[in-house]
Amino acid sequence: MHYLKRLNELFTQYLSWIVILTAAAALLVPNVFTWAAGITTYTLQFIMFTMGMTMKPSDFSEVMKKPWQVFLVVFGQYLFMPLSALALSSLFNLSSEIALGLLLVGSVPGGTSSNVMAYLANGNLPLSISATSVSTLLSPILTPVMLSLYGGAYLNIDFWTMFFSIIQVVLLPVLLGLTVSYFFGKQTEKAEKILPSFSSLAVLLVLAGTVSVNQENLLSTGLIIFLVVWLHNLSGYGISYLACKVLKRDIPTTRTVAVEVGLQNTGLAANLGLAHFTPATALAAAAGTIVHTLFGTIYANLCRRKDKKKLELINSITPVSNNIKA
Repeated sequence: MHYLKRLNELFTQYLSWIVILTAAAALLVPNVFTWAAGITTYTLQFIMFTMGMTMKPSDFSEVMKKPWQVFLVVFGQYLFMPLSALALSSLFNLSSEIALGLLLVGSVPGGTSSNVMAYLANGNLPLSISATSVSTLLSPILTPVMLSLYGGAYLNIDFWTMFFSIIQVVLLPVLLGLTVSYFFGKQTEKAEKILPSFSSLAVLLVLAGTVSVNQENLLSTGLIIFLVVWLHNLSGYGISYLACKVLKRDIPTTRTVAVEVGLQNTGLAANLGLAHFTPATALAAAAGTIVHTLFGTIYANLCRRKDKKKLELINSITPVSNNIKA
């Protein structure tokens, strides 16, 4: 178990590089990874199941203490991000399929890696866990609503088909994971520290499959799709910082809101795109997995460096203050 924990730490530390290498391999030799696109639904169900296994009633304590902070994240995810996707699609004159894919990214709940990023950024981890859990549980209703409301401009969206798809892919596996955790908590407790790595490996499978079936589209669109997805991601961070500044939130909370709103569940977006539309609709999700993980890791590292410098400055001033008092 010690070696698995160490492997988990290394995996988390180098996640951004692993994501880039996986995407590059899927672009260079797509035939090796196309099979992964066929099992995207099962892979995502596994991710949601592991998420449910790591959730506990105490994880929702933040909802009870400060529910408005959790719903601030939910509003940002489900109200602002879809509108940001629409604005960018219009600004860059994206094709209907790619625009719908970007709207998909903007209409899904928080990403499964957001808790890791919030932790690495020295954020408010209880808020992160609560917000991810609540937004995920609300996704069967809110994701189809947003797609039906705004996606009709691109393609006909069947609300109930989407609703039952998300129930099957997201809600049922999460509830099953919660049930296993509740009845077999002592047995599963030891595995909780390594479950995020298995979940991340599953995300890499979704990424590899989505990139492989979109190789030609990714190469033809070039840097544009990555630029648009990054701007969409960045808009989530920006609106979060603005809202938290107006509401005078502390730094850890601000960082967590930014990560939760900016990082979407691109695995779910890819699954919905492949299952209900066309491979091109999953294009933004494929680019999003790379961009979100890479930028999220950079953001978290910058936050930690800033905190480290601040601590070093405080430590350097403290001895001087003590000498003056003496």
